Amino acid sequence: MVLAVLWLAAPGAAAVPAGPTTVPLAGVTLLPVDSHVSLVVNVADGTAPVPPDSVSVTVAGVPQPATVVPVLSDQLAVGIVIDASRAAGGGLPARLSAAARFVLEAPAGTHAALVADTTPPAVLAKLQQGPDDLVRALSAVQPRGDRHTADALTLAVRQLPATAGNPRAVILYTGAADAGGAASADLATRLAREHVLLVVVSTADDTRYWSKATGPTGGLVAPVRTSPVVPALDRVATTLRTRYLITFPTPAHLPAPASVRLNFPDVTMSADVVVPGKDAPVRAEPGHGLVSSAWMTVMLWAALIVGALALLIWGALEMVGSVFRRM
Repeated sequence: MVLAVLWLAAPGAAAVPAGPTTVPLAGVTLLPVDSHVSLVVNVADGTAPVPPDSVSVTVAGVPQPATVVPVLSDQLAVGIVIDASRAAGGGLPARLSAAARFVLEAPAGTHAALVADTTPPAVLAKLQQGPDDLVRALSAVQPRGDRHTADALTLAVRQLPATAGNPRAVILYTGAADAGGAASADLATRLAREHVLLVVVSTADDTRYWSKATGPTGGLVAPVRTSPVVPALDRVATTLRTRYLITFPTPAHLPAPASVRLNFPDVTMSADVVVPGKDAPVRAEPGHGLVSSAWMTVMLWAALIVGALALLIWGALEMVGSVFRRM
């Protein structure tokens, strides 16, 4: 060990500091391909915000024009669905409060629409910028009718503009354990093909259905195990802040290998994906392509610590080397 250090410290053998550490960009959901390719990526807390010029994409080794946009941003169009059925019962006020808080704290340029899951599902507020009318509509909601959750989600998606490169999402506040008859894989496929992230805040005891329905869209489920909805809402906002939408042109020949990189001063996050054909089925296993933001943060800090140690060792070797050169 000592001989190795002395050899490295000898004249002409000084270490050269490495570039940024590369870590896997593990939180990647590839949405169905149309005129463009869209990926929802989940980065670690320590890397947010992601600069617009940090993304680079190559397809079969050829650089591609690409954009990266935060999901929770001025470009977001979101449909908010409230379980306003009779079955919502005493949980309705907490859901309304959570939805109002999200609207009030969303970025100023966010466009939002409000839909009630009841009989029949109804648009309570059309897509608009600014929270005032949405909060007034929320304050007027009263429980009635039965749930028609799948239809309510479809109605919410219809309110959202289809703008390539801009994030679209539906946030559902519900007490239901499922969408009322629609299979989770079918619901996930329908929303993923619309490039709509599904986010569910659910007070149901069993949220396995929602986990399967949200994962392939790049979204998430936030279970509410106790009566307050605020902790789950905080998780939704926190998680959405680490999600970004990366978009680049669809390759002429499919399937095609693509490499995606987010470049930061001290670390590079990278992922290799295969862009499938336009008719490829949506992969519907829960959580496909996703790791938790907490694990991503651990990986990032580990990479930064390794990089810092490498620099310290390089500095020490440089000092020892300078001593040898003077002898």
